[in-house]
Amino acid sequence: MLLEQALARYNESHPQAPAETKYSSRGDILLELSGDLGMKASSDVAPLLEAALLQCPGRGRLVLDLSRVGYISSTGVGLLSTTMIAAEKRSVAFVLLDIPPRVKSIMDTLGLLSFFNVEESRD
Repeated sequence: MLLEQALARYNESHPQAPAETKYSSRGDILLELSGDLGMKASSDVAPLLEAALLQCPGRGRLVLDLSRVGYISSTGVGLLSTTMIAAEKRSVAFVLLDIPPRVKSIMDTLGLLSFFNVEESRD
């Protein structure tokens, strides 16, 4: 599934918390999520992340902006972990950007935050 199709499908299912994509000149992909990453939203985000990974060039970057995510469940953290492993297999850097304190605390409590490439801002 193409990224644009996956994005449209996700946004149709989540009109109050839409996702957005942006591209760099190198072909890197920035995916901005909003709302909560609970069980339902995580299963809906999975095809979006898969499509973004497939479209991202090798040695490229898939940057997931979490600045507008208010909560993440263990299912959401599992999705991020699965995406990180898939990205490594494709030689794509998977970056978590601007993780809010509540989300960061949950990931840290689960003992998984240190495994991710985390950036504090887009600069």
